Amino acid sequence: MGRVKLAIKRIESNTDRQVTFSKRRNGIIKKAYELSALRDIDIALAMFSPSGRLSLFSGKKKCMMHQRKKVYQNQSNYVRVV
Repeated sequence: MGRVKLAIKRIESNTDRQVTFSKRRNGIIKKAYELSALRDIDIALAMFSPSGRLSLFSGKKKCMMHQRKKVYQNQSNYVRVV
């Protein structure tokens, strides 16, 4: 027996939205790490939480970790790496 397809829609409750984001963020970071390790590639991932916090992940290379410190958010909510 398969899973039931759920309609994708916005979660109205702020608390439920934050909890769902936290759980899915960890899953996406795990998948990015696995992809980075299995395929020997560099991955950079930037996500904004519902409250506006920036979450960063970078793959294997330390030079990418160094670039993470240079990521900033300007006034128009775009992320730039300098």
